[in-house]
Amino acid sequence: MNDKKLQRSDSTRYYLDDPDMDFIFQWSAGAAKTGGLDAGELFHVAARIKDGDTAGWVREFETYGDGRRELAETWRRRGWRRSAGETLMKAYYCYRQAWQFAGRGELFEPLIRKYETAFAEAVDLLGLPLEYLEVPFEGNSLPGLRLDAGPDAPTLIVIGGGDTGREDMYHLIGYNAWQRGYTTVIVDMPGQGSTPLRGLHFMAETERPIGAVVDHLVGTYRQDPARLAIVGMSGGGYMVSRAVMTERRLAACVASTPVSDMGQILPVGVVRAMATEGAMRDSFQMYLWRSGCATPEEFAELLTTFRADPAQVRCAYLSIAGTGESPTFLEQARRWHDGLPVATKALVELDAASGADAHCQINNPTRLAQEICGWLDEVLPRPTGLASAKGARSGNFHRE
Repeated sequence: MNDKKLQRSDSTRYYLDDPDMDFIFQWSAGAAKTGGLDAGELFHVAARIKDGDTAGWVREFETYGDGRRELAETWRRRGWRRSAGETLMKAYYCYRQAWQFAGRGELFEPLIRKYETAFAEAVDLLGLPLEYLEVPFEGNSLPGLRLDAGPDAPTLIVIGGGDTGREDMYHLIGYNAWQRGYTTVIVDMPGQGSTPLRGLHFMAETERPIGAVVDHLVGTYRQDPARLAIVGMSGGGYMVSRAVMTERRLAACVASTPVSDMGQILPVGVVRAMATEGAMRDSFQMYLWRSGCATPEEFAELLTTFRADPAQVRCAYLSIAGTGESPTFLEQARRWHDGLPVATKALVELDAASGADAHCQINNPTRLAQEICGWLDEVLPRPTGLASAKGARSGNFHRE
């Protein structure tokens, strides 16, 4: 790999010079449509942060979140339930973004509790048809969310990446997919969200927890596998790709991006740089926590076991990549697509003109949902068992 750092969005700088801070700023800007901070609020917070100052980032986002919570409580007492719920969702987003650079200091776990509580209260006030899940898994359980789109809706399982939790995925793809008619099930895999507090950490054999999610949906909700799809974002692109090598109860899989060799994307030199350079050094403490590893070298060694083989996949598959990502992400996405032995497959590459060229399309979640749900509408059968009127398509789709 020629990249000296983990490159997730390099084509356009939005506001900050530190690439990791700017990436999270882009992510925050993309979430406005699903209930995150609006532009005026986000720029107000960002203007108070010195570029590269992670302590300032944590302080300003948490402080602004506290202010949104106070406002929400005032409006709730006045009976303004929807406005209170919307404002609590903004508080959640502030606490979550503060957590990104909190390292492993005294604010780390309290911020988790603050953002999980604010999100749950916002959901209640907004009256969203959202159910909290606990998926049994090997003597433990995996926390999740389920947005119900009705009895005839297909189901989309959503798996996030190395930075994320279920609430993040609600904003990135879950809510948008639900609006487009998909029952959306977002589950934290071992190492994601707050699962390390349960003793669960990243694992290479992701077919095990994903299989447990499918078991739960089939057994509890009588899910029809022909109407069941899965999407993985970032590290989740590896997780779902690995799972569908053997899991045959999934009709379709989507990844942004499909990762088949995590050790190639994050070799030991890049991992060491993540641990020591820029704002990423504080995020890297979170990665160690998620993985259960003590050192960068141990983490890099774990990642060498994260490998997937497209030749073993049997379901329909959509690969998505942004041209602003690391060249290694793009290379793996193209190689994965070419290696799939299935008739129904597509590759979508999104450039800067799409506004969705960053890693996982965090800068344009609407376009992400359009690509995913449009393709699934064509691929998954209608409730009658007949194929979509448009028909399933296959081949290479290079858009933008």
